[in-house]
Amino acid sequence: MLFAPQNPKYVITASVWVYFQKNKRHVLLLGTMRGDIILWVWNDDNKTFQLLYRVPPMDNKEDEVLSVDVHEQDIASGRIGRVVAATVNRYISVWTLTSSGEFSKVFSVVLDEGVNPKTVRMCKITRDIFVFPSYGGEVHCLDYKTGALKCRKSHAPMTMGSVALNQTTSKFVAYTGKSFQLYRLGSLELVKTFEAETPLVLFPKQVTFGESENIVVGGTDRGRAVVYDVNCEETLQTLSYPRGGLVQPVSTITLPDRHLIAIAGSTAQQPAEVIIFEKRIPVEETTQLKTASIKTPLTQDNVFVGFYLPRRIWRWLRISIALAFIIFVGYCTLSSSSFYKTPFLKRNSSPNTKWRKPTHRETGGRYEAKAMARQNRDQSPIIVRTDIMALE
Repeated sequence: MLFAPQNPKYVITASVWVYFQKNKRHVLLLGTMRGDIILWVWNDDNKTFQLLYRVPPMDNKEDEVLSVDVHEQDIASGRIGRVVAATVNRYISVWTLTSSGEFSKVFSVVLDEGVNPKTVRMCKITRDIFVFPSYGGEVHCLDYKTGALKCRKSHAPMTMGSVALNQTTSKFVAYTGKSFQLYRLGSLELVKTFEAETPLVLFPKQVTFGESENIVVGGTDRGRAVVYDVNCEETLQTLSYPRGGLVQPVSTITLPDRHLIAIAGSTAQQPAEVIIFEKRIPVEETTQLKTASIKTPLTQDNVFVGFYLPRRIWRWLRISIALAFIIFVGYCTLSSSSFYKTPFLKRNSSPNTKWRKPTHRETGGRYEAKAMARQNRDQSPIIVRTDIMALE
């Protein structure tokens, strides 16, 4: 792809990739400023991306693609991918993608007048779509089959330039123009505020979770990215970008033996460089992470329940729980005193063995720059996981 920042056809505004286990196929999905949705497939023989599919803008009008997301990035054999995109004309569109490359539209819906989407995220469990408008302090939930509005929540940040949703769909972090704020998705309760420097330009800074959601990484316009501790709101580290200026895209991934962070930045005058930072995981922590990963799989029943249940159902649910508790207390009171001597209620004197991920100060780990992705202008772009792209 050409480096042509003045041509909307060649300006990439959103990206995400998926991997099909069935045929070991990597597919990269791109959204452009002109409104195209482009699918590239990775050719492992010559190490380049090849065009698989291109969806032109709706009605041949230039409507910038603002955000793209997928239900699953690692797609098991026999399953199909689901892709959602938001465009500047207020349309939310969903497609299905097969391992053979078939790309089919499921629906397109237009949001109400005055609702301007900035970020769309697909729930990893229910497949419903969460829409985060740029302004207005609302979060919309759309049905994954039809696009019908299921729920609308108020009292979110009035400005949300960039939003990251955690894997369990219980929390999200948003860039508000002044700081990064962590919220509970069900109640829109503010949990943490990560202070950021006063912006020099009004471009939204991207944000993402990392290290099993124990850190938040945000971009800046001062030549660096910032790593925050989710548990105590502290700044753990700043990651320098050699060219300075706007560092907008940020991405993270955890491998079996290391954590990686990728950052990038570009201007109309120069292509991007992708800088990769690495932090090794101690052997004992790796063992703990493997042990902790063996847990009950997530289902639709334990995700974001509060977002969908009507208030009167919650009221009856609370009453039922209260009655059950009263009955239990009465039963315990009438029972013989020997009941309390049974091992069932005996205090466990063994030490607490619940796994807890060591903090950064315990492990002493810091991120170090390990690689710089850079190419000549006539080569294909470099992609580093989700939302990281260098157009050269």
